[in-house]
Amino acid sequence: MSTKRTFSEFADDQHQAQAEEFMLEFGRFGIAFERVCEGMRSAILDIFHSEGLKHQGLSQVVIGDKASAELQVLLGALFTELRARTDEDDQKAVRELLKEVKELTEARNTVIHSAWQFGRNAAFAEMYATSVRPRTKQTKGAVPELHGVSANYLRQLTDKCKQLQIQLRRVQYSVAQSGFKVATELARPL
Repeated sequence: MSTKRTFSEFADDQHQAQAEEFMLEFGRFGIAFERVCEGMRSAILDIFHSEGLKHQGLSQVVIGDKASAELQVLLGALFTELRARTDEDDQKAVRELLKEVKELTEARNTVIHSAWQFGRNAAFAEMYATSVRPRTKQTKGAVPELHGVSANYLRQLTDKCKQLQIQLRRVQYSVAQSGFKVATELARPL
């Protein structure tokens, strides 16, 4: 039996190292993004609890297996219902936070729901993987979206996730405890 490789996804060792760095950052981003979703779930649970719902299972039934977009709608709608305890500044701050989560979700969808190509060489200091996301347009038919994505870009998205996790935690404790104004807490430096 021959030990010779008949197919390699990578052109050479440097190319493989760059691709593996990319895949590591890809995984880190995926985990960090899910933590943002968990932050929204926790904030929703605290809203329910702050309004007197003691049966956590009922809250979890409402949250269910909702993904990011649905969690954004639910968190925004529930927070809006806290009008008696919040003011326009609080409402605006949460809308802005959810806008950032939405933008991150759109970037995540582009990253996660794409086919990836690593090229065939490691000629540059940083490798840009090419994501190909097939799209369908009513007036154009099949239209592939092409994006160049680097490990550094994925690190930036992961950092954004961490910032949003902190902000969601601030919403959570502002809702759960008296004495904290949401807009003030969200305006604090990270």
